[in-house]
Parts: sequence; structure tokens; C-alpha cells
Amino acid sequence: MLAEAQPYLLASEQHPFVQGILHGDLTPAQLHYYDQQDLSFEYNEIALINTLIDCSTTTQQALVFQKRQSLQFAYIAPWLNRGGADMPHDWAGLKQIPIQPMNQLYQQHMTGTLDSRSVLQILPAFAAGEWLYVELGEFAKKQVRDESPAYRNLLTFDTAAFHGPDGYLQQFWQIIDQAAHLATPAEQAQAKATFLKSCLLECYFWEAAYQCETWADWQKRALTRKP
Repeated sequence: MLAEAQPYLLASEQHPFVQGILHGDLTPAQLHYYDQQDLSFEYNEIALINTLIDCSTTTQQALVFQKRQSLQFAYIAPWLNRGGADMPHDWAGLKQIPIQPMNQLYQQHMTGTLDSRSVLQILPAFAAGEWLYVELGEFAKKQVRDESPAYRNLLTFDTAAFHGPDGYLQQFWQIIDQAAHLATPAEQAQAKATFLKSCLLECYFWEAAYQCETWADWQKRALTRKP
């Protein structure tokens, strides 16, 4: 699964938005778009992690997801204090963020796994983004980058929490492997496809942020397309 996801990681490393983060040459509008859409995405993930807790098949699984949920809240809390006037600054405001097209597609892809009530189907949709960001964080450490406010740690996760034998990523892979061992070939294939689709949508998320793509842009293209 990870081997087949490598092209998406390489594409992300070279994407103009990621390169713009590293070199500090993104516009305020691009950074604001990313901040707003990613905050909405992080809020959406709370429901997904809650379902993982509820669908856990062992106490240990539930504890892993519960700890990851606590970390999710810890990420969101300071985020609410750093944005501008048109960003949410309280919990209720998170629900009012306008969700743009690619973000909505990605969120719906993830929440579409919830009806399965299966850790094997839900976790890959979530773990793909975790893996990609951790790998991009490692990539960023090796690059010459601008340490201006524009960098904003957008490509760094707490490596102590995510790396190593007790890190979240390794625990996620173990949970997926254990569930896959008990699954049918069709269920295994579906979980793999879900993981890779999340990786693909991450690439399109970068592109949407780079272009500041909105529903108005989609509408304009749809209504002005010539036969």
C-alpha cells in the first residue's frame, strides 16, 4: 500500500504550493485559503475519529484513537486564536466555515467510509493524510526553507508522537494489518483503494489551495464552457 502511494508523496513534494511553503513565497490569499479549508477539514476528522473509537474491536484500539482525538483538539485550539477576522475563533464558528469544492469532495470521501462501521475501511481514509504530512515534514527538514511566518509549520507534525514503534503511524499500520488479516480479499482491496484515493485527494487539495479554487470558479467554468 505504501509503495503504491509513493508517487503521490513525490508529487506533493514538488507541488508549487508545498514548494511555496518551503520558500515562503505564497501569497496571503493562498495561505488564508489553506488555513480556512484545512481547519474545516480538521473539524471533519473529529467525527471520523469518534467513529473509529466506537467501531474499535479491542480496548487497545479504542485507546489509540482516543489519544489521537485528544491530539486533534490540541491542534485545533490554538488555530482558533491565530486567524483573521473572517476565521472562526470559537468552537461554534468551526461549523460556519465555507467549504470549497475540493475540500468537500475529500471530506465526503472520508465520511463515506463511516457507514461501513469497519476500522479496516475507515482508518485508511484518515491514515493516508497522516502519513503524507509526516513524510512531508521529514522532507521539509532536509530542504533550505524560509522561516518567515508564511512557513507556519504547515508541514510539521509532532514527530515524537507519530514516529517510532509507539508512534501513531506504526500503531495505525498494525491495526490495519490485524483487521486485514481477518478480512476478505474484496475488503482488503477496498481498504487499499480508499487509502490511495485519500493520497490522490491530498494532491488536489494542494492544487486547490494554490489556485484558491472556489465554488464560483467551478460555476464559471461550467457555465462558460463552449461546445
